[in-house]
Amino acid sequence: MDSRIFLLSLIAAAFAHSLPLQRPTHLDWKQLIDSGKACKECHPQQCFLPLGCPAGRVRDCCGCCWECGNSERQHCDLDPSSNFYGKCGEGLECQVLEEDVKSGDIPERHCVCSSQEIICGSDGKTYENICQFRDAHYRSREAGDLTVAHNGPCRAEPFIAVSPHDVLNMEGSDIIFGCEVFSYPMAFIEWRKEGNSIFLPADDSHIAVQARGGPQCFELTGWLQIQNIQKEDEGVYTCLAKNEFGEVSASARLQVVERDSPLAHQLQPFKTGVFDISDDDEDSDGLSSGYIY
Repeated sequence: MDSRIFLLSLIAAAFAHSLPLQRPTHLDWKQLIDSGKACKECHPQQCFLPLGCPAGRVRDCCGCCWECGNSERQHCDLDPSSNFYGKCGEGLECQVLEEDVKSGDIPERHCVCSSQEIICGSDGKTYENICQFRDAHYRSREAGDLTVAHNGPCRAEPFIAVSPHDVLNMEGSDIIFGCEVFSYPMAFIEWRKEGNSIFLPADDSHIAVQARGGPQCFELTGWLQIQNIQKEDEGVYTCLAKNEFGEVSASARLQVVERDSPLAHQLQPFKTGVFDISDDDEDSDGLSSGYIY
């Protein structure tokens, strides 16, 4: 083997080993070596036609052969003459992600879908943009053709993305159940306690409910807060989400431990991980305090 080729191979292998793990699949040692070479005369008949490209095919940096384009959120080359990360696929642009700028890290270019219009697929699923739809279409070829049903989200019954969690806490404490729902048309959330046909809070002054849109598109987050819990508050609480296409529900159990119970000494403070909806929240991080066993 020519000593120069062998040396270049060693350098390229060492360089590739030092790269971050998240890299487009087409980046290899041969391209690292070839990226510094000038473009030669194009002979399309000698080009290899790549297969299995979810983001479609793009011309290489010399504008001669086809190669797989990079998918959404993959690294990319802003300079079209560069061949380090590669080019973005169909309907994608090479940009700096907003979260990279906010984090203070050195911004890197990623492929971003040029259209952010939401799409409903023939499979009844809502896709955030046309690029995610194309990717799903490519991956679903074996199962059958996937088509665009219409622009905008799919109209369907609600889906509970995050269910309320069981809570074990001492009497006199405040607790919160949370419930995150995706739906279009938007759903409304109701709460009910097992054995009680009346929706909460009814006329109970120590129970409050609230719902807010977000944090994601077509998402609704609901909370049930019980202040100064007592033994009679024990039971199963259900989050019920409804729209014109149907309803779904999810439940969680509240267990109340008496303060003089031996079990109370085994409880450890924790953060529930749900937002406190009270206006006079003293917790600066927006989480409610409680206990776990």
